[in-house]
Amino acid sequence: MAGKPTEEQQAARDVFAAGRDLALVAGAGTGKTSTLILMGAATRKRGLYVAFNSSIVHEARSKFGSNVECRTSHSLAFVAHGHRYQERLDASAHMPGKQVARLLEIPKDLDINGSRITRAHQARLVMNMVRRFCFTTDRELASRHMERLNGLDQLGQAYVAGLLLPYAVKAWEDICFPRGRLRFVPDHYLKMWALTKPVLAADFILLDEAQDTNPVLEEVFLAQDAQRVCVGDPAQQIYAWRDARDVMTSFPAEHLHLTQSFRFGPQIAAVANRWLHHADSPMRLSGCGPATSRVQPVENADAVLCRGNAEAMKEVLNFLERGVAVSLTGGGKNLRRIATAAQELQAGRRTSHPELFLFTTWGEVQDYVEHDASGQDLKTTVDLVDTYGPDKIIQAIDHLTAENQAKVSVSTTHKAKGREWASVRIGEGFLSPPTDADGIPRPLTAAEARLIYVAVTRARYLLDVEGINWIDAYEKATADNSGTGLVAGRPMIDLSLTGQLKYPTSPVSQFMAQHLPRSYRVVKNYLQRIADLPHPLQPIDTRYPSWAALGHAIDFRLRLALGSPLGGTVATGVEALASDPHLVGAPSPDIRAALHAAGKHLLAAVSVHLGTGPHLHEEALVRLCFVAAFYEAVGRTGEINRFSLLSGATPSTTLRDLTAAVPAYAITDINRQMRLAASTFAPLRSLPKHAKTCGPVFAGSADIGGADADFVLDGLLLDCKATIYPHKLGAAEVYQLAGYLLLDYDDRFHIDRVGLYLSRQGGLITWEVQEFLHHLGATQPLAYLRTQMNKRLRQARTSAIVI
Repeated sequence: MAGKPTEEQQAARDVFAAGRDLALVAGAGTGKTSTLILMGAATRKRGLYVAFNSSIVHEARSKFGSNVECRTSHSLAFVAHGHRYQERLDASAHMPGKQVARLLEIPKDLDINGSRITRAHQARLVMNMVRRFCFTTDRELASRHMERLNGLDQLGQAYVAGLLLPYAVKAWEDICFPRGRLRFVPDHYLKMWALTKPVLAADFILLDEAQDTNPVLEEVFLAQDAQRVCVGDPAQQIYAWRDARDVMTSFPAEHLHLTQSFRFGPQIAAVANRWLHHADSPMRLSGCGPATSRVQPVENADAVLCRGNAEAMKEVLNFLERGVAVSLTGGGKNLRRIATAAQELQAGRRTSHPELFLFTTWGEVQDYVEHDASGQDLKTTVDLVDTYGPDKIIQAIDHLTAENQAKVSVSTTHKAKGREWASVRIGEGFLSPPTDADGIPRPLTAAEARLIYVAVTRARYLLDVEGINWIDAYEKATADNSGTGLVAGRPMIDLSLTGQLKYPTSPVSQFMAQHLPRSYRVVKNYLQRIADLPHPLQPIDTRYPSWAALGHAIDFRLRLALGSPLGGTVATGVEALASDPHLVGAPSPDIRAALHAAGKHLLAAVSVHLGTGPHLHEEALVRLCFVAAFYEAVGRTGEINRFSLLSGATPSTTLRDLTAAVPAYAITDINRQMRLAASTFAPLRSLPKHAKTCGPVFAGSADIGGADADFVLDGLLLDCKATIYPHKLGAAEVYQLAGYLLLDYDDRFHIDRVGLYLSRQGGLITWEVQEFLHHLGATQPLAYLRTQMNKRLRQARTSAIVI
């Protein structure tokens, strides 16, 4: 290696030279590769360097000595086993679930507890069982390899898994047969190779990027008798979503660190360390690279790094419009082929795409990537084509410039890993965590922080943090200063009821602890009463339901059933799209105008339905309620997150477009919840109008940052919970009911019962008010407690003003 090794590098070399196993944690730009080369040069023994990425291996071959062989894990498996399947690899294509079902001879749809699992969905579950098996160290396929199905209890899960296991075994037998007909991928022969318990021909093995290791390779690596060295950076683990694992942290060996980064200087190192903190990493880097490196706005950066493909394509299109020669890391060849396939399928023609020729419509492709784990490698590309349209994608790809001739390179962070540029601008997509109803940001996930850490450590001289400049406000808002009576710089008294219950030192929580200290007794009673309720129903035909939207949608649908409008927060969200200049994640003004118009149309449609008519049919109401949930989210949080139904809008979007985009699983799920609610809500629906209040606001709601319950129905204070984990409801939910009860200072609603309605079980759990307060440990009557609550909150308000 060039130059004298650092003390950290020399220490790693010495441990290796002594023949001991080693886990080397190497931060970004700390000379990981040169340290490995130093190790390889310290001996004449036979070595094997293993990495996942072929481009990394190709570069390594030019740097290691002749005693070190450089291979990818898949190339090792291919030479030993995979070459027998070359024809299948060449011919393998993505396959729709219905065709897999035919090949496996799955006979019919399954009816499980009122939910239908189609033959195509069974086929997807079967192939995912095989996929999950291939990512484990198990020797045989088993029922446990079936993914958890939403809405099934343990018995239902075991029943379906038992039914499908023979088909999974049949699928694996087909895959292992060189002339089989199912799709064959490299992970299949990697698993076959691992099952042979291979012994690698080397005296020492260097495993690179060990923080993102396939569990199958991990098993092979750990089983070797050779000296083992794993190297990587757990803070750069960004492929956990692809079943990769961190081998390093628990590796039974000596652990050393490389922390001196030669890529950049102290300013960029400080930014990296900030994100290492949020990634829960104990490591901190020292910037020993160019002293001139700076963190500042960069007008013409060499690279723009985005979170996802959609944001990267947006950058590419902007550069092309300005006439700037731009490249897209990884090129656009595959993306162009998918876009061409979309054109062909959307035109009603079969496509010649080698991996999609079995699909007859673009809708089949969309369904495949959304629900089939085997199609996850295509999902981001298909989503990108759907976002911009195939014509625009093809035009953009055709105008790209080769990277070595481009003025700027655009890349996703995943594709930028292992790369570096002189100057880097952090682009779009790295959004601040969403806020709760009180405007307090939810926690930043360690996984997101790791991704941003990778992005900011790609720059050598100049780093522009434009795309993540929200971190200052986030850190200020989440600083732990609750002991001072403040949260995010705001007095706790300004938080809503549910917001205050999150903090033991808030005025509401302190009042509850003093006057109603025994929430555990109510919780115990509640758990006893739900023990015999059925398993919560859930969508069974989708992997990632929009739980929050479903929860608000069933609340809206029940309100409409009781003859009440949707509530003011939906209207607030609609108006925010037209008037709030600080709306986080807001689209362009023309798109906002379209969404505002659609929202006004939605409110008008509901008003007509509740009035003189014409009255809408059930499916139309359900679709409106689901769309309304996303407008309510805007009203509550002041932002549009990337997963919102509204985020995909265009300037021409109408309410009809939004309701058409409501997924089928949402309609089925809400309809099933409404059927469960029919008997419970029938007598409540027949109450006179004056006895039904939806979204009640209490006299004391203004003393805090707000408190609006779901329903008060003829004296019954009722909160609707659409949770799939009813046994996890506890003290917070109990005190939420108690808070509503106490805030009704003037007894306007004449509450004599309180309760929870579990909409996914059809369970109604109620308590008489006196019984409820007794369980909570109250020693004073309700009127007294209300008076004391009023005094306590007003005192807190006065103290907050003085502060």
